[in-house]
Amino acid sequence: MPKPVLTLVTYQARTGSEEELAGVLRTHVARLRELGLIADRPHFAAARPEKPGMFIESFWWAHEGAAELAHDHSEVQEMWMRVEDLCVPGGVQQMALAPLD
Repeated sequence: MPKPVLTLVTYQARTGSEEELAGVLRTHVARLRELGLIADRPHFAAARPEKPGMFIESFWWAHEGAAELAHDHSEVQEMWMRVEDLCVPGGVQQMALAPLD
């Protein structure tokens, strides 16, 4: 059985794009799940109130190769390009995490 990969992503919105980015993040994981790329595990997207325009998202890729499959999917690429446009340059940072089970 494939092992899910825990991921944490931070986003820094461009000034004036905060609400639109929040809207995309509200549906991002659900769409990735519909495409079979996200494991059926807890996830969240949240704003950092002490840092205006900063958002954090955490989710589980379905398996180690799921992120690469997402990069090859045209709909996902389009969604991610929109996210990049809504963020400052270098404003999307992603990291894989190792849970302390």
